[in-house]
Amino acid sequence: MLNAVLAGKKRGTGLHSSHMALEEAEGAEDVLTASVFERLSYLPEDLLARVLSDLLGEPFGPLQRIEYWPSWYLADGTRVEPDVLLEGSEYTVLVETKRYDTVRQQLATQLANELLAGWQQNVLSDPCILLTLGGLNDYSEAGRQRLLAELQPYLSNGKAGRFKLVCASWQQLYQALEAHLPPDSPPGCLRLLDDIAKCYAWHGLRTHPMRWLTDLQPVALNTRPGAFATWSLK
Repeated sequence: MLNAVLAGKKRGTGLHSSHMALEEAEGAEDVLTASVFERLSYLPEDLLARVLSDLLGEPFGPLQRIEYWPSWYLADGTRVEPDVLLEGSEYTVLVETKRYDTVRQQLATQLANELLAGWQQNVLSDPCILLTLGGLNDYSEAGRQRLLAELQPYLSNGKAGRFKLVCASWQQLYQALEAHLPPDSPPGCLRLLDDIAKCYAWHGLRTHPMRWLTDLQPVALNTRPGAFATWSLK
């Protein structure tokens, strides 16, 4: 799907109008989620397990099942639709993605409803992991604690101990993947990494932190006297 979109074949992706900016296109967030997680699911089992374990801070184990946009229901009949459900041998991971890495988009009410519906329908392990991917402006421990504090009032007593909240950016996901794919990795895995980098560029996401001039180390240049004497603009 990704290469079809990059080649201009956008019908069915939410970006079919050539005059529509990506920010205005309905479905762009879903295309981003599918493009990235589809490719992650193609990785060798041991490699995917290492990447997810690094990102989650918990052992994930082999991927047993992946489901996109499952439909779950609360006790009052309200339907919720998480973005991705990952079932590993150790944990079930509920993933809620948002388009941007630096804009606050994650909603405590939405996250709580997805947890409650998952428990109601017995599709989440106990304990499970709730992974928010993107949609925050602070991914530090303090930022995670703030979101967790917003979540807790919507959960009944005892529910907070049934899940672990992990807050990560799209950038952190890419870097976890890149860390396990050195240049001598199988060519297919490197092509997969390149596909994800292209997807990030298409959606305006950074794969690496911005480097400022003040952070760069000075480089000493050893030149001979007169080395630039004949230089000209011609």
